[in-house]
Amino acid sequence: MMLGKTLALSALFTVLAASAALAVDEGNTKPKTNSAYVGYTLSADVINQTSVSGNIKGISCRFSTSSTSGSVVFTVNGGTDQTVNLSSVDYPTDSTGAFYTGWIPMNIRFSSSIRVQVQHTHDGGEFGCVVSWALD
Repeated sequence: MMLGKTLALSALFTVLAASAALAVDEGNTKPKTNSAYVGYTLSADVINQTSVSGNIKGISCRFSTSSTSGSVVFTVNGGTDQTVNLSSVDYPTDSTGAFYTGWIPMNIRFSSSIRVQVQHTHDGGEFGCVVSWALD
């Protein structure tokens, strides 16, 4: 009976360790940051790379007014766009009076291409983001 429990626990820990290992970033990447800001322009590329592999580490965005909103659009390996919608009303102001998201951690893996765009979705103010990313 005890051997059965030990084997079951061992199997459970093996499965948990294996799934956690899939999310590990080995740190053997070349880190970069890119940024783009939009106001009257509707959108701008932050990153537009092909024939590369790596991952998006995180994003940080600022809004110039309390009524500004925007989107960050990720296109991974040429697939369907994945959109994160952000609004200044959800975030506090920083020391300059702008609304700031802080760093939003991510681990978006890409193997052949990555495109990250910022899109202004409200007429007022400016919206911009910095993206932390790395190539393998």
